[in-house]
Amino acid sequence: MTYFSMNILRAGALLAAALLAGCSGMELDRAQSLSPQGSTFSKALYDGYIKLSKAEFAEFDYADSDAFAMRAAASTKGTDVFPEDMSMRKLPKNKVGELSSARARLMAALDAGGREHKPGPAAHAQVMFDCWMQEQEENFQPDDITACRSGFFSALAEIETMPMKMAAKPMHKPMKKSRKFVVYFGFDSAGITDAARKTIREAIAVAKAIKAKRVYVTGHTDRAGAGNYNLDLSERRAQAVVGQLTGGGLSPRMVSFGSLGENVVAIQTDDGVRTGGNRRVEIDVAN
Repeated sequence: MTYFSMNILRAGALLAAALLAGCSGMELDRAQSLSPQGSTFSKALYDGYIKLSKAEFAEFDYADSDAFAMRAAASTKGTDVFPEDMSMRKLPKNKVGELSSARARLMAALDAGGREHKPGPAAHAQVMFDCWMQEQEENFQPDDITACRSGFFSALAEIETMPMKMAAKPMHKPMKKSRKFVVYFGFDSAGITDAARKTIREAIAVAKAIKAKRVYVTGHTDRAGAGNYNLDLSERRAQAVVGQLTGGGLSPRMVSFGSLGENVVAIQTDDGVRTGGNRRVEIDVAN
């Protein structure tokens, strides 16, 4: 190949890279041009997501840079921005349980008044959770995974140590209402029973009546069987319930799900024990 031909190929590659970059990585500039509005929590979210977006842009990960930038932009509108749905990431199966549990703890802390009373740590916990999920999905930078995970748990600890009497103080706006429903399953089954359908219909009716913004679905199993198998089973149960909820008229955008396998039981038992009360999916309807 001649020197001239090689230069043409290099020029073509550079042009292709430039055109590709032009299709992504543009959201950061747009987000930075916005002015954060709303609560201290929302403004802290904006700062945190912008920082993540810049870090991913510097690593040439334009897709994730855009994703974080768009979350920063959403936070400027003065409305709540929730942690990213786990269903949006292709996570290693052996990490889903820990991340599901972490997300559930985060949402509980935020809804208990964390956004209002600990806005800085609350925002940092949310940003670090999304960072953790993004790095865990890539799963090739262990130091970055550890940094995001540690940052999350450090910030979460600060929110969770908030005195309960503080969390119970009246807010300037009403506390979020929530309703919890529990759907039960047969042994080693993800099939929806008639009783389960009735419970799910009740959850749908309440979600529509209170104009719910989010519906959280979490799958569980009893302690019979192997841990990895139970994690998969709990996910199938959660997905089955999600299908019923969305089939009943709830928007897929408002429904998120996670799976915990046998890690969080409703009834304490020894390992290997079949317990109907633990074979469940919990539905939390919040507005």
